[in-house]
Order: sequence, then C-alpha cells, then structure tokens
Amino acid sequence: MNKKITRPSYGAVLLTAIVAAVVVMAGPASADPSPVTSPIEAGNTHTVVGSATFTRTENGDGTETLTVDISVPGGITEDHLCLSDTAFTSRVPPGQCAYSHSNLNGATTDQFVVNVGSTYLGETIYAQLHVVTQGETAYAGWQDGTPFYGNVAIDPVAPGVPAAPLLGAWMPVGLAGLFIAGMGAVVLLRRRQASALDAAH
Repeated sequence: MNKKITRPSYGAVLLTAIVAAVVVMAGPASADPSPVTSPIEAGNTHTVVGSATFTRTENGDGTETLTVDISVPGGITEDHLCLSDTAFTSRVPPGQCAYSHSNLNGATTDQFVVNVGSTYLGETIYAQLHVVTQGETAYAGWQDGTPFYGNVAIDPVAPGVPAAPLLGAWMPVGLAGLFIAGMGAVVLLRRRQASALDAAH
C-alpha cells in the first residue's frame, strides 16, 4: 500500500515567508554601543591599580557623549582626560588635558561625562586617561615610552541599518499588503483544488 506523501501547500509556504519578513522588519535598527574597558597601570612596571570603561552613546541629535567610569581600589587623588582624533604616541602634560578632576581625596571611583558634539562621529576617539593614586602616576591603556603614557581607542557606535527608517515608516502598509496577498493565494489555491476534485468525479 502506497503511503500518501503530504506536501506543504503553497499558502502555508507563503504564510511562513510572511512571518519571516515580519521578524526581519521588526528587528533592531541599530546595535548597542560596545564599551571599551582598559586596565589602569602605574609606574614603569605598569602595575595594575584599577580599570576604566569608555562608553560612546549617540544622543539622537547628531552629537555623542563619552562616559568614562574609573575604578581604583587604592584611591584617586586626581585624574585627567585628553581626547584626540589620532592615537597618542607620547605623554601629554596632564595639566593640558581639557577635562580633569582634582582633590578627589582618595575616592575609589570617578566618572567623566563629556558631550563631544559631532567632532568624532564615525571616527575613532583616542583617550589618554591619567590617574594619580597613592602618589603614583598611572594610565589607562599603558604604553611603554620615556616617559610611559596612555592610549585607548574607542571605536564609533555601530551605525543603524540604513533602510530601517524606511521600513519602519512603511511597515504597516507592507504587512497589510503581504497579508492580503497571502490570503488571496490561499483562497485561489483552495478553489483550484476544489475544481480538480469536481473534475475527477
């Protein structure tokens, strides 16, 4: 006795495709920023004394914010943050950095929140973070040199999918069209199957 092989109908296949399209169209338009975490190392022996996390965030108005979270268990006396669009290859005198905190009195954490505007959009930000802890000079992204210095590269926030706004704007219309087309195909298929059965009898 031959077994009847059941094949999925064209309507079922089409409806599966519609569901897949909905999933794709409803997906996230952009990726979350990926923070960069770097050890903070002190002295010529680059002893690890803490860590710093650098996070770029798009503000939604064509500007960005760079947040730097600093953790040094031994305490922070002062810290300085320099930014550049090119990699640091030597030590910048800390007093020349645009951002600084002093008289931290041994706090074990600190934070810089800098609105960097549109200066670095789509480009890598390079940071030189200087920290003084227990009388020692330390840097995030420690680099050997005379004297040693710091350099941390923070890549741009992953761009959104270019077509996402267009898809978002047309999604209700597109889904309605797909649904109508799918239902029409199912009805047409059933009519053909019914006609074929009538002809056979």
